[in-house]
Amino acid sequence: MRWHNGVSSHGALSRFCRSLSVTQLAIIIFILGASIYALSPQGRPAFYDLTHGGEMTRVALSLAQRGTYADPYQALPTGPTAHTAPAYVFLYALIMKLFGIGAAGAITLWLLNIGFLALQLALLPVLSKRLGLGVLPGVLAAAFGIVFQPYRVLPEWESLFTGALMVSLAALTLPYFDAPREWQRSALLGFFWGIAILANPECVLLLCAWLIVAVLGYAPERLMRARQAMAVIVLGAAVACLPWFIRNYERFDAIFFVRDNFGLELSTSNNSCAQPTLHGNLEAGCHQMTHPNANQAVAGKVFDEGEIRFNREELRQALVWISSNPRAFASLTRRRFLKFWFPYLNSLRYAIPGGILTIVSFAGLALMFRKNRRAAWLFASTLLLYPFVHYFVQFEARYRYPVFWATFLPAAYAILELIYWWRRTYRPDVSVVEHHREMAPAVR
Repeated sequence: MRWHNGVSSHGALSRFCRSLSVTQLAIIIFILGASIYALSPQGRPAFYDLTHGGEMTRVALSLAQRGTYADPYQALPTGPTAHTAPAYVFLYALIMKLFGIGAAGAITLWLLNIGFLALQLALLPVLSKRLGLGVLPGVLAAAFGIVFQPYRVLPEWESLFTGALMVSLAALTLPYFDAPREWQRSALLGFFWGIAILANPECVLLLCAWLIVAVLGYAPERLMRARQAMAVIVLGAAVACLPWFIRNYERFDAIFFVRDNFGLELSTSNNSCAQPTLHGNLEAGCHQMTHPNANQAVAGKVFDEGEIRFNREELRQALVWISSNPRAFASLTRRRFLKFWFPYLNSLRYAIPGGILTIVSFAGLALMFRKNRRAAWLFASTLLLYPFVHYFVQFEARYRYPVFWATFLPAAYAILELIYWWRRTYRPDVSVVEHHREMAPAVR
């Protein structure tokens, strides 16, 4: 197997990469990532039991202890819910059932999240190679995640689980159409997509975008076969989601997409006391005034009216406020936009490298559009579509975790391109054997 050798045939890292298969590299990165995060302040567990956390924790407790998907709010039991997406909640509840809610359960869930994070990083060389970028950009991108440590391991939330699903699906979906597949494998890939959608509904946007990106530049006869596979994948995702949709219709007599809480989140994020972040709203007391998790009176309204009617009313109030206060809404949206792209990440030691890599990644995307458009569109569609809803609701740094990989890889690509340009320009005596990409035909 040929590897990236664009720096110099004598480059130690390049020689090391050439000596290993991509699977071996992934295993090494997984072990390094898991070990370093497990020992670092960013990975250290905050709790040693499974009773601490937000809405996801409380729904998982209800599911594990009483068998009901219910009661997400701390202030008051409010009954059956669709406030949280179900995939991670079911995993959370399973850990509670198998290992209890004490230290054994907490450590097990923590170790799983360390694994989800390490898996994201380990798959970056695989994804990079499958996109035709070569392996070294993926190795460098994984190194960014390990060295700069922008993630915090938060087992009480689904962010790392979602990120692991997204990178796995990116590595599986785009190369899938390059060779014929039987319908059973298409259905299985679709089912995997369904799990991702049930972990985070925003993944449905990526499903639509990535299927289109996967077939860019296909000839008409090849495109016809690909469309059949696309239809089976979408059907597989729908089948995976169907039991949850049926459950919600039976419980609430309403149709909605996975979660029913958008009205509440929009309302608590856009009002006269709102700040751009959840932390700011907690400090200002705005969260306590507007959210049923912290306000017994508001939780009482959820109980009396039911989640569907309550969220519809909250959505109406939010839209009224937005239309009456366009400047305030624009200011909140602008600040949330900046927070998403340049999050604080608990310390400047983590935030500054993250911000620099974000800026560099835009240059990497521009370079990709010149040389590998399919890879460029994968990253661009991810960074365009996934964050969209977070510009309108209160921000937390964990919302960025599922798409850090889509920043790291373009940033790594840009840095390597700069190195090769500099060596070609100012070190003409250095023999450049090949470029860092094992280029597939560029999609134009």
